[in-house]
Amino acid sequence: MSAISKVKPRPIRPGDRVGIVSTSSPVTPDQLERLTGYFRGRGYGVRVADGVCASTGYLGGSAARRASGVREMFAAPDIALVLPATGGTGASHLVDMLDYRTIRRSRKLFAAFSNPTVLNNSILAGAGLATVHGTSGVDFFQKEQEPGTECAFWDMISGPVTGFQVAGPDWRVYRNCGRRVSGPVMGGNLTAFQSLAGTAWMPPTASAILLLEAMTATYEQVDAALSQLRLAGVFEDIAALVIGAPADWDHRDAPDADTDELILRCVGGTFPVITNVACGHQPRRIQLPVGCAVEFDFTGLCPALRYLEDLVDVDG
Repeated sequence: MSAISKVKPRPIRPGDRVGIVSTSSPVTPDQLERLTGYFRGRGYGVRVADGVCASTGYLGGSAARRASGVREMFAAPDIALVLPATGGTGASHLVDMLDYRTIRRSRKLFAAFSNPTVLNNSILAGAGLATVHGTSGVDFFQKEQEPGTECAFWDMISGPVTGFQVAGPDWRVYRNCGRRVSGPVMGGNLTAFQSLAGTAWMPPTASAILLLEAMTATYEQVDAALSQLRLAGVFEDIAALVIGAPADWDHRDAPDADTDELILRCVGGTFPVITNVACGHQPRRIQLPVGCAVEFDFTGLCPALRYLEDLVDVDG
């Protein structure tokens, strides 16, 4: 796939309006009310897409209705941030139903975590628009949410972050230690990202910092997902692989002693692998700019992540 011509979203400003959409599983009316109240309490307007509280089994309504809501919010001139109400499953249904030309022209912020991160990657591939991995709708009022996660989110979508650094004393680094690696961030939820393999909506991963995380899985499921991505060439020429914590996958009768051994066995290659990074399903969550460059520095006593560019166009 050819290189992406990237565009950056405009920063969000007080008084802007947030568009809440359904991409995956259902959200309850109570959750939606609390979510809209959160943004209004911070001084932002809110518009809710039609059918956000719809429920069709484990899906938040039909794919057509969910996709229509996303298209509506990207097309609306008064919306600055498009945000999934929750995660779950089903966001991959929307990938081939979006208007990527409109998304590119809109230069709106899009933020997602877990299942909706399939759209972070399809939006990067199809529209070239940088997005945020790390937070989605209901995260904003979960009691277990660590305040630093919320602050980091608002920092990233409202202004410059270049030069900000996050230390990782608990990260585990394998291969090619003692140097720095950099590249644009791609990836997200493992199974969501896996669904893009071999499609036109998979962004080119060469030279990328590839992030993968999964909340619940067995070793066998992770083995199959990572092996498919390797066979599809996704790991070829990446700068580094980042595995989000926690990775408390069900061991069962796996041949591997632990998750790190499983990962290294399945992905192959010689690129650095960093595990136990706080960008998975946990209260403290690093915000990552999908499509923008970051650096992992392994030269010191403690590995560190450094933002090399801003997510938003600070002059836009």
